[in-house]
Amino acid sequence: MKLAKPIARAALTLLAAFAIAGGALATASSPERPAGKPAAHPLATCLWEGPISMKRPTTRGFDGRYFNFPEESATYWMSRFSLPQGSRLILRGRYPHARYISLNSYSDAAPTDTLSDIAIEPNPGSTNPFIPGARRDMRKRSWRVTVLDEEPPADREANTLYAKPQGATAAITAIEVFYRVYEPDRGLGLLGGKPLPRPRLELADGSVLRGEQACAAINDPNREITVDTTPEYQWETARAAPGCDGETNPAYDPPRWERFFTFEFAALSVITDCTEAGREARQADTPEVKGGNYSNRDSAYIYSHLAQEFGPVFVVEAKLPRTPTTRDGRKRMRRGQMRFWSLCTGESRVTTFTPDCLADRQVPIDRKRRYTIAVSKRADRPANARRRCGFGWLDWGERGDGAGDSGYGLLIMRNMLVSPSFAHAIQRVDTAGTEPEVMGDYFPHSEYSTAAEFEARGCRG
Repeated sequence: MKLAKPIARAALTLLAAFAIAGGALATASSPERPAGKPAAHPLATCLWEGPISMKRPTTRGFDGRYFNFPEESATYWMSRFSLPQGSRLILRGRYPHARYISLNSYSDAAPTDTLSDIAIEPNPGSTNPFIPGARRDMRKRSWRVTVLDEEPPADREANTLYAKPQGATAAITAIEVFYRVYEPDRGLGLLGGKPLPRPRLELADGSVLRGEQACAAINDPNREITVDTTPEYQWETARAAPGCDGETNPAYDPPRWERFFTFEFAALSVITDCTEAGREARQADTPEVKGGNYSNRDSAYIYSHLAQEFGPVFVVEAKLPRTPTTRDGRKRMRRGQMRFWSLCTGESRVTTFTPDCLADRQVPIDRKRRYTIAVSKRADRPANARRRCGFGWLDWGERGDGAGDSGYGLLIMRNMLVSPSFAHAIQRVDTAGTEPEVMGDYFPHSEYSTAAEFEARGCRG
């Protein structure tokens, strides 16, 4: 299956056209059998389409690097279905050996509800390995989650994922649920050594359907993975809005970082923030966080647009939050200020392609947990922008915005599943413009530079 081509809609407003891409899904089953090892678990099932990953295509050939600015350490699986009146879908799974998992339900690509791994209670006799201090190598690790076509109530049931948006006035045509696995332990594949959750449908009359029968009863007929990208001409028109420099907009020098609140709010910045008055007016009306583009409710993001006209090397410096390490099979889950951190480059909303990412474990830090990362194209990479010299490096990407401007770039920083006691997370930013104040030492201070200027920093080991 091929990536669906962008569809231009004449009725779209300029604002709506700038929204970051959304997507749907497909289904297949393809067991993976590494050489010398027993057969692995299927990477897609009748319920779950995937794996949507930067490491390999889906079982139907879709390149996951194009899927909504993906994170390299994550693998996503999608399902789309409708539940008969009075029925419930039971997902039965086993906690994988990984850094993080979650289930999110979506409506119109915006998250409706989520169950983080720490909120998924284990079956009697089993252990949840994601609880801080828990053993990660226990054999009994099963769980069961119920999916309901209802609004999340104030007094929610345990292990229940609610699919209907709060206050929804229109009927939901289909339920979408994502299953995420981050940082599987080394050698255990994208699934972290455990199978995808299995479906069981409990109907209103008390009858039960399992596996393929359950899928046949609920799966939506449209199973394609599609990415509804912004057409090139609309992206270019936005960049050349009155008062804007069409060569560099929406990038600025000094660089600007902002939290992602909603599609509309982020899109509006392209045509309003070219003047200080326009930017101040937009930020004065900061919306509540709604997310979108199949964002994860456990994650919060800040982003910055880049332009090589200001310099071929973009330098990012800040303090790295503490996160647990798991990839090498740690026996117990450790505490941290957050579960996962990353910095990724991206193309524009024309493609939503991710060229490169650095996860927390890949970032060189000093004794005060400070890091310095150089972002550049490969030809401009400073000689000392290497781990052995104490510096990180991110590939800017060769295609720029993917629409003909090779000098454009995008950076996205993720904070995921933050500790309630950590006051400097992106999640604590509730007003645009307060990011530096709230994040403190963890805010990414950045500047444009050249390879020669960066190399003058030497090699700090």
